[in-house]
Amino acid sequence: MSELTDFHVFWGAAMAVAEKKSASMEAEGAEDFARCLYDEYVEQGATKNKKKWLTERLENEFLCLKESPVWVGEPAWLYHQGQPMVFLRQFSVSPSAQHIKEKISLGDTIYVFGAKHLIKRPAGDIWTDIYRTAVQTFEGETAVEILA
Repeated sequence: MSELTDFHVFWGAAMAVAEKKSASMEAEGAEDFARCLYDEYVEQGATKNKKKWLTERLENEFLCLKESPVWVGEPAWLYHQGQPMVFLRQFSVSPSAQHIKEKISLGDTIYVFGAKHLIKRPAGDIWTDIYRTAVQTFEGETAVEILA
């Protein structure tokens, strides 16, 4: 069994704060984000009140275009290049849309996220946009897809 480190305790506290913002810190890329936060916390002297520090620090990290996501299951916030993506919107595939049931799963809820994507090139770095989706089934199970 692995040893529980200060980082893991910190990450657990960060997860609890994120959940209060309808977010999560468990998806691919979230550990990189948590490690950067932890390094920042330590560099600032590792104040004793982790929860307060995290609440203030995460205030503007889980951004939404308008409303926060309303998750069917557990929060499944997406990350890109080690940073939380921006939540854009969600929509459900109506169970009554019988005319499309052979092409797509009915009852799914799709959560759309976007972020700037850094492309490093010898001629100079450029930015482009990237969009990803998290899909939760009617039962609350989560899958993540990348949009082209």
